[in-house]
Amino acid sequence: MGRRPNLFDDCCFEREHRIRHEEECCEHECEEKEECCEEEECVGVVTSGSLLTLAVTSTPIPLPLTSPILVTDCVRVAPTGGIIVEEDGDYLVEFTASILVASATGGLSVYADSKFLGNAGSLSAVGLANFAEIVHLCKGDLVQVVANGPIAAGVLGQGTLTVAKLDEDCD
Repeated sequence: MGRRPNLFDDCCFEREHRIRHEEECCEHECEEKEECCEEEECVGVVTSGSLLTLAVTSTPIPLPLTSPILVTDCVRVAPTGGIIVEEDGDYLVEFTASILVASATGGLSVYADSKFLGNAGSLSAVGLANFAEIVHLCKGDLVQVVANGPIAAGVLGQGTLTVAKLDEDCD
């Protein structure tokens, strides 16, 4: 079976013939679309940088995912935790963390501003919290992970949030 294109393939990648070099692609397939071929990837990856301790609360708490791992020009790290996108488009949103000390109740949810994207997992069991979804985001949307209560107490291993814009079709 042939090679499957991945999230970071050049937008001008000619899938039928599997052209592997960006220069060939841009010269032969997208001559009139130079802007597309020169477009930079749009990706943000942030972590908590360390263990996260969740205190007793019934108020939703945004996780402090503020330590940048990879941040391109079209995203920003939010001071409260999370990633702000600077371009409209379809994005892969992915979050993962390990739950080291379970809480009696509570959970982790992923939001784009006030829009609920999905649950990453319960805080009531030791294990992994995971979330991955392809969603449409608008310029200025803040993607963040929120711990929802009531939370008795909990400890999370380092959490990682990834927001990556999917390639637009150049055809």
